[in-house]
Formats: sequence, structure tokens, C-alpha cells
Amino acid sequence: MENEYKLTKEYKVSYDLFREAYRAYQKKYIYPKSYVYMTLFLVLAASFVAASFVEPTNTLGYILIVVCLAFAFREWYNPRKIRNSLVDTVKELGEPLYKIGIGEDFIDIMTIVFPEGKIEGELADEDIPQEIEPMPEKSRIEIGAGYKLLEYDKFFLLLDRKTMFYILPKDDFSEDELAVVRATYKKKKKNK
Repeated sequence: MENEYKLTKEYKVSYDLFREAYRAYQKKYIYPKSYVYMTLFLVLAASFVAASFVEPTNTLGYILIVVCLAFAFREWYNPRKIRNSLVDTVKELGEPLYKIGIGEDFIDIMTIVFPEGKIEGELADEDIPQEIEPMPEKSRIEIGAGYKLLEYDKFFLLLDRKTMFYILPKDDFSEDELAVVRATYKKKKKNK
């Protein structure tokens, strides 16, 4: 399996990098939709406020104002709540070791498992097996219509149909290895 990869590399994603990358993902794919809904609810609330000046005794108008403001607040609050919850979960997991394999038309990403009963900080060099086995399930991203690569200063975001994303820190890679990662998106453009 190793020989079909153009690049294989092990890396870690720190808590701070995950937080920054998830925020970048939200800015690109979550916040725009959230802002549209938030604006829609605020416009509706403003129209109900204007209608309440015409008919000040209409209690339904006041109820609808409160409902629209609550929905607008929910659209603002939920993405931040989800991010904080997810980032806290990642913080509790620590920094697992990942392995990426880039092939001709696909990218495999695996989580490396340490020996049972040991945590990362307790591993000595002699405890690490010569060949670390990946978890049985690996994630495969097909380089095609659903694949997208976003490059930032410190990391890459590899997206699979905008529903799943993977973070690849640049610090762990050489310039030649970064060129191989960048070439995956150029290859995708050629296939169109």
C-alpha cells in the first residue's frame, strides 16, 4: 500500500491550530449562511416593529418581534457554541498522531494508535513499535468534484464535499512535501 503513495507523512494537530482551522472553516462555509438568516430575522423584526406603530394594540406583532430576535440571536450564537464544544473535545483528546498518504487520485488520512495503557507523554523511544499500525478505518478523499484544498498561513484545509474537513499543519512538512499537497488541487482542476 505504501508504494502507491507519492507522499506519506506523520503529523500532529495542536489544540490552537485546530481552533484556528475550525474558525477558518466556519468563516468560509458556516457564517455566510448564518449571517443571511440572521439578517432575514432582523429585517422581519424591524418590519414587525414598523407594523406595531401602525397598530399598537396588536400583541401578536410584539410576540413576533421577540421570536424574530430570538431566532437571530440563535443564528449568531449556535456556530460559536458548536465551535467551543468541538474545540474543548479536541483539547481533551490531546494531540493524536495522524498519517497522510497522497496517491494519484486520492488522499488517505489515518489516526495512529499508540500501544495500549500508555499515553503520549509516557512513551519512550524503545516503546514505539518499529511499524506503527494505523487504525483499521482510514478516511479516503477522492480527488474529484467534491474535493477542495484551502491554503492558509499555518495550515491546509482538505475538504471532502464541504461536509468533512481535515487539517494539515504546514510546520511539519518540507517545501517539496507542501508542493505535493498543493499539486492535489491543481490535478483536480485539470480533471474538470
